[in-house]
Amino acid sequence: MDRIDGTNSKTLYDYANPEIDVLLKHSVRTQLESLLKTSISVEQRLVVLQQSFVEAMTLVLSEITAPHTQLVKTFENMYDQAVLSMAVAGLSQEQLTHQYISATGLIMSPYNCKHTIKDIYRIKGYARGLDKAIQGKLKNKPSINVLYPACGPFAPLLLPLLSYYKETQTYKPSQIQVTLVDIQPGAILTLKQLVSDLQLEEYISLIEEADASIFEPENAIDLLVLEAMQHGFTKEGQLSIAKHLVKYLSLDGWMIPQNVSVKGMMVVGEIEFNQQWKTQEFSHSSNVANEAQQDRVELGEILKINKSTLLEMQELELEGGIKVIPANQIVLPKGVEDMSKRIFAVYAHIETFAQEEVGQYDSGITHPRPDNSVYIDLKPKDIEHTHFVASSGDTIQFYYQLTGLPGFVPVKVQESI
Repeated sequence: MDRIDGTNSKTLYDYANPEIDVLLKHSVRTQLESLLKTSISVEQRLVVLQQSFVEAMTLVLSEITAPHTQLVKTFENMYDQAVLSMAVAGLSQEQLTHQYISATGLIMSPYNCKHTIKDIYRIKGYARGLDKAIQGKLKNKPSINVLYPACGPFAPLLLPLLSYYKETQTYKPSQIQVTLVDIQPGAILTLKQLVSDLQLEEYISLIEEADASIFEPENAIDLLVLEAMQHGFTKEGQLSIAKHLVKYLSLDGWMIPQNVSVKGMMVVGEIEFNQQWKTQEFSHSSNVANEAQQDRVELGEILKINKSTLLEMQELELEGGIKVIPANQIVLPKGVEDMSKRIFAVYAHIETFAQEEVGQYDSGITHPRPDNSVYIDLKPKDIEHTHFVASSGDTIQFYYQLTGLPGFVPVKVQESI
């Protein structure tokens, strides 16, 4: 097993010249600016890094909602400092940029994953929920085991929270032990560097390079923290990973998120995706226009994912070894005059824990995803095998495909009468 050893052959001063390394070659402007700051001492860098993580969580956990502009500035600072640790980790070009499709979904490169740490409202919803879950568990147990699979290079849903706990002395390492798992070698190298830089080694029992969909933890898990999804609940392996790991939860173990509800709707694309955002500073559930919500034709829940449903899910294996999960049926409503002009879209609502959530448009993972292969009350001129055609009044059975390109497959149950 690959345990933390806290060693790294590169030091900050390897970059202070500055040396043009592979991260520099593949950087956006913010990273270039961050790398140029490496003239500060190691001690100064670590102080600034640790403070940036604590400051972000202080704002997130406060009962007073911070202004969006303040959150943006604070999270950008945390991102900049985390990228410095990635630079010091010395990833090769291959380790930094390798991205591929596995048997269960897209495996994003460490380079592309790093942006998650500045996804404000995703982290806020998870961190607040996870904080409440940890409080709840430690009321009845002296210590807990937390598993965070597919955590990426920065483990953004947990490392900032642990930094806050350490700084405020809220919880000691003897109370929380964390296992971090990721399949990407570059993510593992960065994690080790970042954990060391944040001085969180005592909270981390294991950092393991492994496929989360087959990883077997040594101990029962009290909290399973998982976010491996994209908008419309497609592309990444959230369901496959959750379905595999849920059985390792202790009898009273909890999943974070506690519940994910995936729903479908028919929308006018111009209203939903353009007009309602023209006057808004940023996309967020609190900024969704009432007119746009009223214009939607909600179809209902397609799939619910929580501990109970995961334990009960049955797989169907089709020819060629393709596996699918039967989801829900919906009936397409009648009487919608402009149904043929509407777009089918899928969106997820995420309840992390104890009424904390990530709502529509709060994050990229909850943005509604339009599906232009679905035609309702409209037949395309040239039907392709990827097109799905149905009519108002039809009953639709949804399946979720567990392949390298996971996503929903609608099947018509009956013709409209």
